[in-house]
Amino acid sequence: MPLSLPDASSSDATSPGVAVPTAAAPSDAAPVLMVPVPLTTDELTAYHALQHGAVWGASPDVWSTFRGPKAADALNGLVTNDVTLLEPGHGHQAVALTPKGKVLCDMLILRTDAETFLLAMRPACAAAWLATAKKYVNPRLAKVADESTTWSTWLLYGPRTAAVLALLGADGFAAWAPWQHERCRIGTVEAHVISAPLAGVLPGGVPGAIIVADAASREAVESALESSEARAASAAVWEVARVESGRPVWGVDMDDNTIPQEANLDAAGAISFTKGCYTGQETVARLHFRGHVNRRLRGLRGASALPVHAEVIDAGGKSVGAVRSAVLSPRVGPIGLAMLRREVVAGDTVRVAGVGGDAITAEVVELPFPA
Repeated sequence: MPLSLPDASSSDATSPGVAVPTAAAPSDAAPVLMVPVPLTTDELTAYHALQHGAVWGASPDVWSTFRGPKAADALNGLVTNDVTLLEPGHGHQAVALTPKGKVLCDMLILRTDAETFLLAMRPACAAAWLATAKKYVNPRLAKVADESTTWSTWLLYGPRTAAVLALLGADGFAAWAPWQHERCRIGTVEAHVISAPLAGVLPGGVPGAIIVADAASREAVESALESSEARAASAAVWEVARVESGRPVWGVDMDDNTIPQEANLDAAGAISFTKGCYTGQETVARLHFRGHVNRRLRGLRGASALPVHAEVIDAGGKSVGAVRSAVLSPRVGPIGLAMLRREVVAGDTVRVAGVGGDAITAEVVELPFPA
């Protein structure tokens, strides 16, 4: 979810640090196990900079706009969070659901003025979001536009984020609230800068910014970032940070068969339980007030590398879920995100199916992974 860090699914599967398949399999066979590999020396240097300095990289997020005299009310009927409460210059996370309350697309929503919202999301779910919005929203009240080719987006993260932004021309960032956004100078270019802290990587989270500029200014922004003290980070480094922080990605850790609470989107602040009606609300509200989900995304800390797609077995020999994402963290060790049945709790020991049939012992932990 936005913040959407680059992940293994958006990079070359043969690049360092990215999970690679152990064998080919026909399309009707069980999913191929994908084993994460260590970061390279250069990637380890960038990972260290994320902890102590600053790193930057291109974001895979795409954008759409929601604009019109009744944009706030119309958008409010399609997402889980209350956008009518947003003032211009602020934003929050939200989720668009199917009528059955499953995750259609998770997103970051920014209000730029009384009638305009900017929405960032993963490319994998953008088309479904646009189709749904255009289907249900009267164009006389608000218009939805695909801005995927209009904007270029970057991430800038680490304890030195505010200092780097100040030297690039964006002052005062350290005092911004989460998801606050302003127009700022980035080198020679005017860009939209968004405060988007990343939980889990350091105690209290890592300061971070999303930088959005006109696509025509891409080279100018990247030149400014390259000339700064921030180091460029590969997709593999961002993937480690994402898994450490426990952030699910649509199409990897969750999809349109996932209830938002299963992916911990409620704990991430993406759901309001006091707002008015929206598509899929009945399922989400019923679980919150009267029930519970039968499974939930949790962390696994393995004795060795955890293969993606691997089955997870509890102490009694019962299949209780599967690994969705996995990395080799320089700080935490072999870790992964797994969708597990609710009876599996933090502190439990489970076995994860390994390559060649060898089981890997893993401990279930709450997310984010401890700093």
